[in-house]
Amino acid sequence: MRILVLPDVHYPATRLDVLELALSGDYDEVVLLGDAVDERGRLADLMGLVGRSAGRVTLVRGDNEERMGIGGLESYEPRRGLVLVHGHSANLGSEGFTKLLARVGRRISRGLVLGFYAARLSRRDALVVAGHAHAVGYSRRFRVAFAGSLSLPSPSRPFNEVGYAVIDGDEVILFSGDGRQALAISIPRPSL
Repeated sequence: MRILVLPDVHYPATRLDVLELALSGDYDEVVLLGDAVDERGRLADLMGLVGRSAGRVTLVRGDNEERMGIGGLESYEPRRGLVLVHGHSANLGSEGFTKLLARVGRRISRGLVLGFYAARLSRRDALVVAGHAHAVGYSRRFRVAFAGSLSLPSPSRPFNEVGYAVIDGDEVILFSGDGRQALAISIPRPSL
């Protein structure tokens, strides 16, 4: 089973070239990993775009969906040992305060900021794939993959790294915005 994971699309403020590139593959399912839209009325438009690439589209709720009263799943487990979350639950207090800390921390160490964030998202016996941070990377220590973002850059965000993920068999593959594979991560086998 192949699943395309599209983090932080922020439609219509979207890198449409990257969205089209990501959607050009063959998938059984597309997961919108939170903050899919910036305007409530645009969800149907985005669902129409991504629905052509797979028979099933799943929406994981991000902070934008919560703010606009749009439904969606809090987390999604397409198989044992793998959890997909938007990641806003790892915020420290308000979104603004968290962004401020991340901008300050980024100047010291990108790895430190993402490591702290990964520690708050980590799940026992599972690989977590998260959005929200707008960063592409992986914390081995906490088994958290950051899938990037498909949104246009914003000065309010500490990171503006373009990327998406594909779940293919026993791997999560992170891609950069140009469609190149950035990293392949094995999904752990859950303990019995």
